[in-house]
Amino acid sequence: AGMTTAGCAPGTAPRVRGQFARHARLRGASGSHRAVARARARRVPNVVTPNALMRAEAADFELLRVLGQVSYAVESSSEKTLTWSGGEDGAVPDSISVSGDGPHEVGDAVMKLYAGKVVGWDDGSTSKSNAVPDVLLKEYVNAAASALADAEVTAYMALYGDPSDSTIGMTWDGKVLGEAFDPASLPVVPLIAFFASKQVGNSDANGSLWTVQLWGAGGLARLASYPSKRQDIYEQKWWPPVQRARDAGIGPRARFVRNAARGVFNAIAAIHKRNVAHGAIDASAFSLNTLEDGRADDLEVRLMNFGFASVLTPEKKQQDMRAAAIVVAELLFSSLALNGPSQSTSAVALTRLFENVFLLDEKQAREYFLEDGNYTDVVEFLEFRDRQGDGWRLLVDAWRGDCSAEDILGRLEAVQTPYD
Repeated sequence: AGMTTAGCAPGTAPRVRGQFARHARLRGASGSHRAVARARARRVPNVVTPNALMRAEAADFELLRVLGQVSYAVESSSEKTLTWSGGEDGAVPDSISVSGDGPHEVGDAVMKLYAGKVVGWDDGSTSKSNAVPDVLLKEYVNAAASALADAEVTAYMALYGDPSDSTIGMTWDGKVLGEAFDPASLPVVPLIAFFASKQVGNSDANGSLWTVQLWGAGGLARLASYPSKRQDIYEQKWWPPVQRARDAGIGPRARFVRNAARGVFNAIAAIHKRNVAHGAIDASAFSLNTLEDGRADDLEVRLMNFGFASVLTPEKKQQDMRAAAIVVAELLFSSLALNGPSQSTSAVALTRLFENVFLLDEKQAREYFLEDGNYTDVVEFLEFRDRQGDGWRLLVDAWRGDCSAEDILGRLEAVQTPYD
């Protein structure tokens, strides 16, 4: 049961660059295969300025390099139809069937990731390509993966579909006022386009589905990579003394952890407010603009990977909150443990401790970690300014999922470190 399209047949794959093209052996990857807008005469600035999730063409993108392949075990998928705004004015409905005829057996959903460039959204002239990526492309290469494409696009439609996000209006004499909704204003990685094409390197196979997201300021930086990231030695300033104390030692690291925790729950609160559950939250699902302690005050956290997203329910909300609490716990203990990240600070080990040993009792957790000198900075972080144990209670409340992400975020906003 191959993937099919409704209303349009899969076109050629995105253009492939240089040495990569020789390995991919794409048909039509050069010569007359010009990566510019076709008869649609789409003329937009030659920079990526996302205003909505839109239908694109494979020829609008150039693949620079392969980033890797990801596989997920899935139980089943069924035929679904995606509908999103297309056309020049964004009002023409369009659709694509993302899988074949009915349920499939258990299998692996395979996605390939590419760094790429937008080359087909131009101002009338062919844009010049270079090796600096501005988009991340996901290729969903088999029928099992099509359900993930469906969930991701459907989730972004819900995230981008709130009319209250736009302040556009019109006066009695026809003047337009206000501002259009900017997807980048949400704490999620912006998804800007979706298309179908032939598979890269295998033009005889069934077509692939693709999603295109903006290349973040931090590139491929993920929250999962932060605890083990080697940090540059900070050159302390002699004056003023307050600045010296604030930026010395563990100061920037404590602020990074605190700001990252806020960013995690800020993202969860934003999608839950739009009735979207993520369904697969872990540390690799959060994109960062930096991994450097010295830029802690400029940290930006965005949520990504909506392939398992669904409509928010009380059970899904609790699942997201539990997963987010585990992410924050691993971040906190791995980043601030004196011996650094280890097996005992992993998500698996901490989940076993908090759920099976402490039974989500913050007092038991506190007593346990107080006795271990490896976690002195963790205890100081959670108990600074004599918050009567609220740091521990905050973590456990999030873990239970009884509080909303917005409630947890409000409490995190009040969290201070000794180095603020």
